Amino acid sequence: MFSLVRSGPQMLLIESSDIEGLKNYLLAQYGAVIEHDIDSAFERANEDFTILFLTAQMKDRVNEKDIVDILIIPEESDVILCRLLNDKAADLVGKIRTAPRLIIVRAMGDMEKVIQEIQSDHGGSFGTFMELWNAGNEKGTLVAVTDKPLHRNMGVTDLYEKCLYTDQRFYPLFKKIRLQALKYLNKGLGNKDWYEIEIRIYDRYSAYDLHYERLVDILDFLELGIILGESWTKDYPRFMMAVGVYRLRFFTFHDPKYIKKMLVGLEHLEDGTRIVDYDVYYQRKKMDWTDALEAGDPRLRHLLGLKYRADIYARFTPEEAQKLKHQEEEILKTRY
Repeated sequence: MFSLVRSGPQMLLIESSDIEGLKNYLLAQYGAVIEHDIDSAFERANEDFTILFLTAQMKDRVNEKDIVDILIIPEESDVILCRLLNDKAADLVGKIRTAPRLIIVRAMGDMEKVIQEIQSDHGGSFGTFMELWNAGNEKGTLVAVTDKPLHRNMGVTDLYEKCLYTDQRFYPLFKKIRLQALKYLNKGLGNKDWYEIEIRIYDRYSAYDLHYERLVDILDFLELGIILGESWTKDYPRFMMAVGVYRLRFFTFHDPKYIKKMLVGLEHLEDGTRIVDYDVYYQRKKMDWTDALEAGDPRLRHLLGLKYRADIYARFTPEEAQKLKHQEEEILKTRY
């Protein structure tokens, strides 16, 4: 729902006297993709990928200028090495060295305070990502912070300029940072208060599963907060008239008015069709749609919804927007 910590791609430095032969093997057997620089390789790779740096000579300190080719493979490094041996292709490799694993921490606000807090907790030395990568360390772990959503791929330029290198092993450090991640997020936000709100979903066509899936995906894509719990309840739109609604207890650092604004936009399709009712309760009080109004906003609800929807959908990737469009098509089918 709100990813706070993830790993980066695994990295291997490989020495070969036949770089062209090794490259052709990797392209044929793994569907490897050639990249021309480290940043583009990181932008294409996620935590399930391995980036291979091919060099003609494994020096004590291999840096960027020693790299002949960069390839990315959608596979973990141990699987690649096992297949390399089983395919009798080991003669293409002279030496192999691992690069430090990467931990990426989601932050907001003051990035400097966050990286300083991580260094205070876990030690280590500062540097830019490329400085620490070029240092030639085989062991240890790099820690970087970013204000970008972690469920999307990112390049080196998406990381805060100051990173941390520690000689601690990756997995024990990852577990510790994951437990402290909320503290680091709050540090960057100046330890501001979080809001606990309730979102109620009502649909007279009872397509609750579809609305729930769409809403959770949007909350996830936009990283708006954390779902604390969910359940069925009853609402009373008129005296003595009970209707079933599905409610989510939601924990967010955004102002409740901002969440209400988002949900007003999500009630409508692109053509103005209203497909769902979202009610927001904060401190046990129901918020009105007019609470979301800002200067210059339309004073008609459907026009306001279209404006907010356009603002929201501009923030999705093409893949995310396509997934939501398909969900909305499925919701419309329940109307006929």
